[in-house]
Amino acid sequence: MYRSVPVVGVMVLLGAALASGGCMGRLIGEGAEGAMGPKGVYFEEKPVAAAKEGKGLEAYQRFELGEVKNDFGRHVPPAFLSEFPVKFKEQLDKSELPKADSGKTAVFHVTILHYEAADLTDHVLGPLEQVIAKVQLVDKDTGNVIASGNALGRTGKTVGMGTGAKAEGLAKALIKWASDYYTKPKTE
Repeated sequence: MYRSVPVVGVMVLLGAALASGGCMGRLIGEGAEGAMGPKGVYFEEKPVAAAKEGKGLEAYQRFELGEVKNDFGRHVPPAFLSEFPVKFKEQLDKSELPKADSGKTAVFHVTILHYEAADLTDHVLGPLEQVIAKVQLVDKDTGNVIASGNALGRTGKTVGMGTGAKAEGLAKALIKWASDYYTKPKTE
């Protein structure tokens, strides 16, 4: 009987150590997402150019957000639709993309395909919220499609929940897409 008490004690300590590792991992993840913000990625169907090294967007002096439509078939919160243009402008302002008052302009047309908010289960396992959109990058003057594909804004931690975080993630994806094909022209 005496020997089983230390074994139980060791088992309890081992269990606590393992549980705290998960908590520590979650804490680190929450801190990282809090510092870096939500993630944004894009997946091209029709790339801007054959290779990113070829660039292809140097002729453009402006990048704008055009029409944002909801084709999800379910309710996309009005807050998302109003926050997304604001987050797009914030991300554009932070980028190295040109922001001339006039000139050749490329416009992002966005169609929401899927919008997902975390439910109670997600809070236990780690919240996943995302928005997926079909995107076309269009030459404003000609209406020609420069590129098309899908973009995703995603959060995976409690600190990144909400419409604003998903809007920021989607905006990051669009700005990254344009930035990957834009090289700042050299001035002499």
